[in-house]
Parts: sequence; C-alpha cells; structure tokens
Amino acid sequence: MTTPGTTPSDAGPEGLSLVIPAWNEEDRLARTLEKHIPALEARGTPYEVIVVVDGHADRTAEVARSYADRGVRVLEFPGKLGKGGAIQQGLLQVKYDYVGYLDADGPISPVELSKLTNVLQEFDCAVASRWVRGSHAIRQEPLANRIAGRSWNFLTRSLLFIPLRDTQFGAKFFRRSVVLPALRAVALTNRSFDVDLLYHIRKRGYRVSEVPVTWTHDPDTRMPIARAIPLMFLSLVGVRVMNLPVSRWVPRQWVAWFSDFVAESERAR
Repeated sequence: MTTPGTTPSDAGPEGLSLVIPAWNEEDRLARTLEKHIPALEARGTPYEVIVVVDGHADRTAEVARSYADRGVRVLEFPGKLGKGGAIQQGLLQVKYDYVGYLDADGPISPVELSKLTNVLQEFDCAVASRWVRGSHAIRQEPLANRIAGRSWNFLTRSLLFIPLRDTQFGAKFFRRSVVLPALRAVALTNRSFDVDLLYHIRKRGYRVSEVPVTWTHDPDTRMPIARAIPLMFLSLVGVRVMNLPVSRWVPRQWVAWFSDFVAESERAR
C-alpha cells in the first residue's frame, strides 16, 4: 500500500537506507561508520549506507570506499553541492522503505538512531531534536550557536508555520514513500534544505514526530554560523514566497534563478 499522493515506485522493500553527506570528512567519517555499521548489521534487516562525497579535497571518498564490503555505497561529485544538495542526491538513490540522513560527525549513538527509525512505525517522519523535553547533551554547543539556533527556530515558526523546536539537527528519518514525493518540490540545496523539505512534508499532510535524543556537539564542526545566517534567512524568505498563493503567477525561470543563486552562494563558501 502506498501513501495517498504517491506512486508505487515511491515505496521500497523492507530495510534502511542511511545517507551521510561528507565534505572533507576523512578525519571523522571512519569513526562514524565504525560506530553505526555494527549496529546496522545487528538489526537483522537489509541496510545500505550512502556516503555522498561533496566536492572533497581530501581522502573522504577513499575512506568511504574502504567500507564497500559492509554495505557502503559512494556517490562522488567533483564540485561542491552544498549540504542540502548532497543529501538530496543521496535520497534520490535510496532503495529501502525507511530512509534517513545523518551528519558525518555522528552526533547520535546507534541506540538513538534505532529509536528514530522505530518511530516510523507510527509516523511518516522522525526528526531528532535537541530542544524538546527528554533530550540530553553530552557536549553542549557554544552559546552563540544556541542563540542562532533558537532565532532560526523562531523564524521558521513565524514564516513557514513549522511547529517544530529543532529543524536543523543532522538526523532525520522518513518513509521512502513520503520523502520522495516531497523531495520533488524542494528548491533549496544549502543548509536551509531541512526546512524546505519539512515544509513540503507537512504541506502534504504527513505525520511528523519530533523525537528527543541524547546527542553531542563536535567542536570541529564545519558549520560557519556567522557566514551562513544571511543566506539561510534569504532562503527562508524564498521558501515562503515560492509557496504563497500568488506564486502561481511567478515565472518559473525566476524560481529557477533563485534556486541557482542559493546553490552558487553555498558552493562559494
């Protein structure tokens, strides 16, 4: 059975597809794979890990390929796609009925990942959250990051009416039959990809659960908060405008130009 509004090709066989976007992650990727692959093997159901190597300048692809005999596939792109673009390319290649993506620094444990996928038995989308009751930080983010995150959350609630406390944490899981149709409407490939995708999932009436997790912040994060904020704000406004009732009269080439502008700005960082 498929979800209303989907096609049979959107569904997939039983199993889990995990997408990991990786830009210059040779130093952290192996640690994350060593942590999660044994747990995936122990699940007793089919799985695949898709590492999307995003315009790297190091040994990220080589590290990922060394796990080919343990269910890891590598998608390698010569140019920088942006984090959202890398996730998007990975999601387009998934084959199992449960799919999700996880940051390359592995911010959650295999136990938390399993908790998120179990939520998909009742919901269409499971969003890991740092800010709902029951969440716990092993290593907290710097204060500036927390302020920026809460400000971003206020904007997403105000402009897109997404009733989630944390849209940006790097662990989200979906039914394949849900994420593929929503993905076709997503225009952004930068770090605002998450809100664009969640907006279209909710717009289609799918059930979203925000799940508290135990997580840790990596002090070597690749996230340039100060430089990313202006473009992310512009992206958020773009999502709102592109989905207003009047947007049907906006020329499609304008939408394409905006998407290309955001993508090029992300690649330039």
